[in-house]
Amino acid sequence: MNYELNSRRLSGADGYSNSAAFLGDESPLLSSGTFVRSGLTSDPELLTAMYRESWLTKRIIDTPSEDMTRAWYRLSAAREPEEIHALRRLEARHSVKQELTNALRWARLYGGSLALMVIRGEEDRLDRPLEQDLLLPDCFQGLLVLDRAQGIEPSAELVADLDDPDFGLPEYYTVNLETEGYRTVRLHHSRVLRFVGRELPRGETIRENFWGASEMEHIRDELLKRSAASANIAQLIFQANITTLKMSDFGELLGTGTEEQRRNLEQAMGLENRFRTSFGIQLLSKDDCLENHAYSFAGLSEIYEQFMMDMAGAAEIPATRLFGRSPQGMNATGESDLKNYYDMIASLQERLLRPALEKLLPVMAVSCWGYVPENLEIVFEPVMTSSPAERAELVQKLSADVIEGFKCGLFTREEAIAELKARGEEMGTYKTIQN
Repeated sequence: MNYELNSRRLSGADGYSNSAAFLGDESPLLSSGTFVRSGLTSDPELLTAMYRESWLTKRIIDTPSEDMTRAWYRLSAAREPEEIHALRRLEARHSVKQELTNALRWARLYGGSLALMVIRGEEDRLDRPLEQDLLLPDCFQGLLVLDRAQGIEPSAELVADLDDPDFGLPEYYTVNLETEGYRTVRLHHSRVLRFVGRELPRGETIRENFWGASEMEHIRDELLKRSAASANIAQLIFQANITTLKMSDFGELLGTGTEEQRRNLEQAMGLENRFRTSFGIQLLSKDDCLENHAYSFAGLSEIYEQFMMDMAGAAEIPATRLFGRSPQGMNATGESDLKNYYDMIASLQERLLRPALEKLLPVMAVSCWGYVPENLEIVFEPVMTSSPAERAELVQKLSADVIEGFKCGLFTREEAIAELKARGEEMGTYKTIQN
């Protein structure tokens, strides 16, 4: 906001500040701080180093990516077993599941990735829209995953077709493919599967060239605190005793001594500390005093436990999955945390994996079956598995009222079968019942 005073224009900013009370933006207190743009997403070398060197970073990136594809999917419509087996063989031959997992993994790490659908006979048409009518059987040759750090450049041209799922996103992507040196290739958006990391507001998305942010951007502070706490606790094991040396002229030497005297003091103290052992002797002046204070480790486990909980909360992964440990506390099972986590995984499947599979499946269907079925829809298998006893109990609850209604004449046989199939679709039951 601007104010006018004596024909002079002054700039002001809203906010509360009281420097005398050490409150507000100008506070020198350690607890006072502000949020700044970290820029971690734009530093792929640092992200790569974190992924390679930090086991915790690797778990944060890999675990949700692998969980999204672990249970995989099934087709909702009834297909012949031979067709399903042929589709699974095609997926296995080209490692489709693993490549999609990698695409999700690098999107989480770098903020974005692409998976190019490699199609035989289309090598010279990569910058043109993909036309399914021109595809031939056995045309699908797998996926080529490219992460954002490899220099993918989205075009300034955006998809203008309102019916296109990629409406408002870049129409082309320019990438460097290493084939006999570096070759620049322009890819039409219909030929690639697009994955983003953590989504951003529209303005920030444009700033990031229509990519997202790395998952590590908002986790880094907690990761650094946890790593520092772990390193300091480990260091304390080697320094279980704190040694203090009282010197009568130490303050005078630091305050009024010459640079050479201070340097000699540092060298002498370094030599004393170097040669000190558990069974050695310590030479002191008569006015000096050396004391040992045993360090107490009480409370460190609780502090470290809290750092772990903060880390798990920031990563949105339960401690049982992130750290591979059993839950702590009386009557703790971790089931509620896991349920919330798997609910999050299910939402990520719908947001990230479904659009990719809906673009990929028609291509694989033509390559495998020679045509694209009209009712080609996918259903993600439950990520959280249940025991056979729990599954049987749930199936019984799902079918009890339908069977009772059929016995009482409320449903016909065909209606009861249709209802059972509809209810069992989510669990994969009642698929072979014939009308």
